[in-house]
Amino acid sequence: MPCLFRRGFKPALLLNTFHPQRKNELKLAFVILTKNSERTIRACLNIIMRIKNKFDFEVVIVDGGSTDKTMSIIEEYQRHIPIKVVHDQGKGLGYARDIGWRLSSADYIVMLDSDVLVNERFLEAAIKILGEDEKLGAMAAKLKPISLDGGWLGKFQEKNLAIYLHHKDPQYPAEAVALHTACTVFKRRVLQEVNGFDEYFDLAKEDSDISYRIRKAGYKLAYLNYCAAHLERARILKVNFRYGRSYALISRKHPDIEKLWRLKNIVLTMSIFFPILQPLVYMYYLTRYMRIEGLNLSERMILPLIELIRQDARAIGMLYQLIIGKLFSAKV
Repeated sequence: MPCLFRRGFKPALLLNTFHPQRKNELKLAFVILTKNSERTIRACLNIIMRIKNKFDFEVVIVDGGSTDKTMSIIEEYQRHIPIKVVHDQGKGLGYARDIGWRLSSADYIVMLDSDVLVNERFLEAAIKILGEDEKLGAMAAKLKPISLDGGWLGKFQEKNLAIYLHHKDPQYPAEAVALHTACTVFKRRVLQEVNGFDEYFDLAKEDSDISYRIRKAGYKLAYLNYCAAHLERARILKVNFRYGRSYALISRKHPDIEKLWRLKNIVLTMSIFFPILQPLVYMYYLTRYMRIEGLNLSERMILPLIELIRQDARAIGMLYQLIIGKLFSAKV
């Protein structure tokens, strides 16, 4: 079943849309991480403005040292909705998410990235189900990438294999292994029970870590088939190098779930040292992209090449992290 999402979606058309509705007594906190987010933060907050008469909420914005117009845009919205602003002191994603939810007073914490437009119907459904299912710790919306950049990298952001598989994930009551933190509702008491986010994960994988700890505490995780728009930039190398570094960290803390030297990582690492293997890896991804519905022939041929570059960046990031030795100073 495809996730529920407005057809013909255009972010610009939503920015000035506001539909007053009856207030709900539930208390939400939107925890939004920003850093030089001037291209997307206005759209993100405008969607929240649309629902201000339906939900009783607060917004906590954790900024990572923005040098563009992000903070001045946020100041405009502080006149209309309750917004607290705090800085992450350069400590990264895990620390930022942790101080964000702890500064709130809400029963339900909505982790929301500054380039994501929350789906109102998802919020309604998630809060209802979380309130009814005592063993459910968190629920996430599925993400619908909308690239802010053109060209093949932009196409890749919208049509890559990971997104295709993400949309195939079964929804509640099926359980998920892990959730992202781009648009996810957490029960506050569950975050308290697992002691929140771990600042050790400063670059990425803080979402996997909190997911694994919630499950180990005996709670379930689940997706709903509602999509939230993700206004993505085409930053293949930088983002995936960072993810690769975090592979080494998450495997250190959760070796029972995230084995570092599983077959995929072994093959990708070998292909870095022995480039003759690169065409074989490309052919593997080519066969997988050939099965994705809705791609034309050019996309089926070129997107696997970008996928190969992405996976190479992750493998190099993983090796870099192992070499610099941060793995051995982990706070487990």
